[in-house]
Amino acid sequence: MPELRINPDKVCEFLEAAREVAGKVPATSGDQTSTGDDSPLAFMEEDVSRDPVREQMIEFVAGLNVEEQTDLLALIYLGRGDFSLSEWDEALREAGDRIAAGDPRYMIGERALPAYLEEALEKFDKTCPD
Repeated sequence: MPELRINPDKVCEFLEAAREVAGKVPATSGDQTSTGDDSPLAFMEEDVSRDPVREQMIEFVAGLNVEEQTDLLALIYLGRGDFSLSEWDEALREAGDRIAAGDPRYMIGERALPAYLEEALEKFDKTCPD
């Protein structure tokens, strides 16, 4: 089994913040950008791009070393099904290429980010405490 170079506790810390931010991101169902119910698009009162938790997530990612950032992004890829666990090295290569761009924001903002990370950790037989 491949090994993580990022401590799962760090992933869990990031995941918790992602849950908080994801709860503030409006769903896309009903806004003609996705399939789903036909409920009206809910507009948010607050600007999530200036959310302090989101900013903490950006700082968190920026504070990780390159190997940790690469693993975190590869976990996202794994969790959303872009790669399987047997393709972990490929996921790391793809993530490494993206990390070279130097912008930690690309990992933040997807509503499904917490689910992706949970799914990926489970593939490594890891879970976050409740």
